[in-house]
Amino acid sequence: MSTDEPSAAAEGQSADVTDPATVPPKRRRFRMSGKKWLLLSVAFVVLVAAGVGGWMFSRSRNTAANQTTSRTVQATLGTQTQTVSLDGTLSPRKQSDVNFAVSGTITTVYVKAGDTVSKGQKLARVDDTDLQDAVDVASANLTTANANYDEVVDNDGSSAAIASAKAQVSSAKAALTSAKQDLANAVLRSPIAGTVAAVNADEGDSVTGSGSSSSSKSSGSGGSSSSGSGSSSTTSTTSTAQFSVISTATWKLEGTVGSADLGSLKAGQSVEVTPSGATEAIKGTVASVGIVATSTSDGAATFPVVINLSGTHKDLYSGTTGTAVITTGSYDNVLTVPTAAIRTENGKTVVTKVNGTATSTVEVTVGKVFGTYTQITKGLSEGDSVQITFTRPSGTSSSGTNNQNGGGFGGGGFGGGGLGGGQPPGGVTGGNGPTR
Repeated sequence: MSTDEPSAAAEGQSADVTDPATVPPKRRRFRMSGKKWLLLSVAFVVLVAAGVGGWMFSRSRNTAANQTTSRTVQATLGTQTQTVSLDGTLSPRKQSDVNFAVSGTITTVYVKAGDTVSKGQKLARVDDTDLQDAVDVASANLTTANANYDEVVDNDGSSAAIASAKAQVSSAKAALTSAKQDLANAVLRSPIAGTVAAVNADEGDSVTGSGSSSSSKSSGSGGSSSSGSGSSSTTSTTSTAQFSVISTATWKLEGTVGSADLGSLKAGQSVEVTPSGATEAIKGTVASVGIVATSTSDGAATFPVVINLSGTHKDLYSGTTGTAVITTGSYDNVLTVPTAAIRTENGKTVVTKVNGTATSTVEVTVGKVFGTYTQITKGLSEGDSVQITFTRPSGTSSSGTNNQNGGGFGGGGFGGGGLGGGQPPGGVTGGNGPTR
């Protein structure tokens, strides 16, 4: 028994000793520094963003695929108008720049800017002492000339002497008349009734008697000028005249047009003027159309147009702007279709005619253009249906309506603005819109 115990103990000892070859290796735990974690996170975010961006790009390309849509409208018969539009500046039709016609020192200024004055009302006065002396001298000279004439006649003077004495009398009379007029001009008066727009003179100022007072008035027959105490000319309330008076009851608008529109304008045409900020148009007429061009900053030639506003208006202000629409022509019984329905194929102007469920290409002859509508002179009849085909991105909505009698398909449904699309093939440029 004792011999077996050691061997058993040896077995137990040997069982506790593990053979390295039979023991599986221990797993090593993977560890990363904070810097590596940060780099891995950034890479992951970049990959996700790239995936989302690619998906959105692919979706947008699919969404942007063009869609073709068609509408059917009818050829209509009605009255059409051609118009020309222009922007201009409002100013009183009747205005006057007034200056002293005699030299002297201003002693009294009777008015200030904004005052309402009547025709003939005093504006200012200069010292008239020297002017009164001139009248006295001229009067005395006339008395002497008359006495000399009487003496020559009483003494049976020669015909030559009598003629000379008579001429002296006439000259003295003219001198006295002139002196009296100068004395009267010592008081400066308003040649029109209206409002004082500017006062550029003060008491104590010396004036040189330029005599350049003027007044102007635009008339419906093409414009005319009425003289004041000096020469007549077209004036502006921003001039350097000593006094400016404007009549605020009647107004005009002055603007310009290009050479393309010049030939269609003439005096007397009807106009609607909408002042800046106003909601209602004011009726008027073309007063004058200039034929001498002025050049703009880009070198284009423009021609002046004056428009008289009808009626009296107390709520307008000189220098403000307005838009005028001039009716240059009106045409009855004109057959039109939207310009967008017209196209060119193989050198021919055609439309797509709709007959029930069938369509056919029909050649047409076009005439004048009325805004977004074009005249058809051959190929269609009133009530014929034509097709308008347009494209728009898928997924977008069209704000247009199928209005067959005017107005067009507005909004984005037709690529940004109505049924227009410019002048049709073979069309004659017209106005800015139809009136039915």
